[in-house]
Amino acid sequence: MFYTFIDRTGMSWFALALIIPFSLLLSSPAGAQTTDIGGLTVTLPAPVWKKTGKGELFMLQRDFPETDKEKRGSALIQISKPISAPRNSLQAGLKTFVATLPDMVKEDPFIKHYGVTVNGHDMRVEERCCAHIKGVSVSQIVVGIAGDKRQAYLQLVQFNMRDERSQEVERDFETLVRSVKLDASDREFEIVPASGDGGIDGVFTYLDTGLRPNVFGGMDFYSDSLIRVFDNRGLFSTELPKGGRTIAEHCRENPTDCGTYDVNGGGFFSAGKIEMRSVTSDYGTIEIETQAFAKDGGDLRIGERKYRAIPPFKNGATLNGQWTYTFASSGMTATSSGSIASSRTLTLKPDGTFRRTGWHGASATNEIGGSRSGLTTTGDRAAETGRYTLSGYRLDLNHANGMTESMSIFEPDIGSDELLVINGSNYLKDKGK
Repeated sequence: MFYTFIDRTGMSWFALALIIPFSLLLSSPAGAQTTDIGGLTVTLPAPVWKKTGKGELFMLQRDFPETDKEKRGSALIQISKPISAPRNSLQAGLKTFVATLPDMVKEDPFIKHYGVTVNGHDMRVEERCCAHIKGVSVSQIVVGIAGDKRQAYLQLVQFNMRDERSQEVERDFETLVRSVKLDASDREFEIVPASGDGGIDGVFTYLDTGLRPNVFGGMDFYSDSLIRVFDNRGLFSTELPKGGRTIAEHCRENPTDCGTYDVNGGGFFSAGKIEMRSVTSDYGTIEIETQAFAKDGGDLRIGERKYRAIPPFKNGATLNGQWTYTFASSGMTATSSGSIASSRTLTLKPDGTFRRTGWHGASATNEIGGSRSGLTTTGDRAAETGRYTLSGYRLDLNHANGMTESMSIFEPDIGSDELLVINGSNYLKDKGK
């Protein structure tokens, strides 16, 4: 299905990239533009990416200079012309495309996103890191998109790229992939419910608890109030919109929090199903999951979980008390140990005033060859004061210095303010305060 791509010099594009590693070959376009590549339509990133090379692949290159902190680096985006192939051959085609970088075949993908696009095409995304070739660190992200009759493949290859530089080129690549139109009838990437979707309205929560590993080699207990925000037209979000945004506005800005849903049955006297189409990556992969669904009074049952309806705060509501969020994590290995902790306390009074304080601390020890070293640090957060307002699921802190801070808020236990979930963190009410 694929071949090693050769340019006019008789060398593979990859060999050429190593010999002339970080050159700028062609001038940039006037600006981001839509380009047709053998019937595949994509929107190109900003002009800092230069079109380069000739042959079977459409290629863009971006170079980064050497600095005091970073080696000289480069990134290549490559896009194949669509080929005629059945949909079920996508996995095999992706494997072949990965092999255009032979050293990457040995690496297992450490991130995988499998799903469909907004246009119903199958999509597979695999990320691999890192091969070292002639002293150059190389990573690869490969994307395959397949319709019923055609497929296309894209990849981002990075040379000596890390941290902010790597994040920047990956964002450009993600945006480019979301813009791909495999067929002329394809629409732009947008989270839009289908006709007949919807039927649920409100905010619901489910308590999820358990243990998970931490960076110190230990285990942390977690207790998360998982959120589902539904609007009646067919959108859902796993996060409360902040700053007064609607769910539609939130989903445009944060697509991986969101998706669309369709309910069939599930009334008070009948079993039903809910199909949830979640955006699972910034490349635009959508995973579809169908679960049992039922209404239980004002609550919902989705699969095995019961989601409780969460009422909003009335406009101008006030609270009275002191709530504290605490985080702690620790662990040890044969030669090291570490811990970190932090706390934030928020006091809200009936007169509409607030006060916020906090502290943090960390420690670490290492033992190498019988020699032990350690570090301990602590610090207090300066007190902040001002006035607050509550409305719906929104808490605004109007600081004394004129700054306004907007956060999401809800009470997971109906009729009780013993626990507040603020911006996703659990704040427990201090007894007697």
